[in-house]
Amino acid sequence: MEVRVMSRPAIRITALLAAALVTLSACATANAPSATPTSSGSATAAASVQPTHPVEFVISTAPGGGSDLYARAMATIIETKKFSPQPVTPLNKEGGSGAVAFQYVYEKTGDMHYVMITLNSFFTTIITQKLAFKATDFTPVANLALDPFFLWVNDDSPWKTGQDFINAAKENSLTVAGTGAKQEDEALFRRIEDTMKTKPFTYLSQTSGATVAAAVAGHQGGVVASVNNPSEGLTLYQASPKKLRPLCAFMPASPTTPIYSTLPTCSSQGIPIDDYFIMRAIMAPPGLSQAQQQFWIDVFKKVYDSDEWKKFMSDNALQPSFKSGLEFRQFILQYQQLHQDIATKFKWV
Repeated sequence: MEVRVMSRPAIRITALLAAALVTLSACATANAPSATPTSSGSATAAASVQPTHPVEFVISTAPGGGSDLYARAMATIIETKKFSPQPVTPLNKEGGSGAVAFQYVYEKTGDMHYVMITLNSFFTTIITQKLAFKATDFTPVANLALDPFFLWVNDDSPWKTGQDFINAAKENSLTVAGTGAKQEDEALFRRIEDTMKTKPFTYLSQTSGATVAAAVAGHQGGVVASVNNPSEGLTLYQASPKKLRPLCAFMPASPTTPIYSTLPTCSSQGIPIDDYFIMRAIMAPPGLSQAQQQFWIDVFKKVYDSDEWKKFMSDNALQPSFKSGLEFRQFILQYQQLHQDIATKFKWV
């Protein structure tokens, strides 16, 4: 695996990871406790296994961030559509860049009354904090979307394009903010720094996407930019007066969401990064049976197929991406390797 993944084009990363997956997926299959179900698995088998009391939907971030918003949207759909015979209640377990939530769910081995929404910190935190478990120790349920990054500035910023930001970053060490040290936001800023040869960013860690957006809007601690996801900056972007403004999107093409449809890609403005997204995925404790796992795959596939979730994805510029079964297991292996490379490159481990 090429450690210089952060400075290579997306197609190079994909090619390298694909080669590694042949070995990785074989190992995963060999170590799997049971057969891998799919979203089209036996409904009869899953129907006989279901929650018998309320379910905790664990969120590893503070209220107001992307994971919190998405988990609550999913929980609302599950409740209104009666996809679960028992309530699925969101529960914030923030702390330790996700470590508190991960440990909490990890300790619920074999208990289907806990599910957890995860993002890229599911890999970076486990790797950089050298926790006693791996991402692959949990029971994979499904990925429901990929969340892009935007480059955000205060609306009073003199910068009009991503290139303006880069030019300023080459002259001075800019102060930026993100959700947690050595997490996905910092990874992207370090990638910008590495790819564009800017001065080192001064990175300030915040507790959630909401507090990151507030830091940029209020210039708290001299913060001038963030790489918030579209949903996390939307409220302040739509505020009157406007508080935030996106300069560009780290995507292969401009967003289709109407409010962001005129936003140019960062690649078109000279920042060749369009291959890094936040996963919006569901994991469960280790040791669930195939039938328990299939129950939750079926529930979240119904969420994904609902008109409500489709609208939510569109409103928040999420990229539709449902993965379950072997496909999702391989995706986890891919992202685990990617973040191991990131941690190694920037000497986080």
